[in-house]
Amino acid sequence: MTSQLDDIRTAIDEIDEEIVALIWRRERLVRLAGPLKDNDAEVKAPGRVEEVLEHVRATAEAQDGDPTVVEATYRAMIDAFMDYELKVRHEAEAQAKLDAFSRS
Repeated sequence: MTSQLDDIRTAIDEIDEEIVALIWRRERLVRLAGPLKDNDAEVKAPGRVEEVLEHVRATAEAQDGDPTVVEATYRAMIDAFMDYELKVRHEAEAQAKLDAFSRS
């Protein structure tokens, strides 16, 4: 491997660490938003998904990035967060039912 390739890989690793920190921030916000939604349909919110995708595509284009790569990345991230939010939501609902049962 060349020194230049090593430098590029190091820079990519640093960017990946920043991305992971931002994903963690997004995850915390998703956890806060989840309880504010009344049902699974509000979690899935296809209209909101399209708004987000339009926004990030436009952001990528404004920065001369590839909007197709950005959209594909965001679709994968949104799917993962949606699965996570549904799981957390269902666990909270199950716990609430158990708590209500124990109080009765």
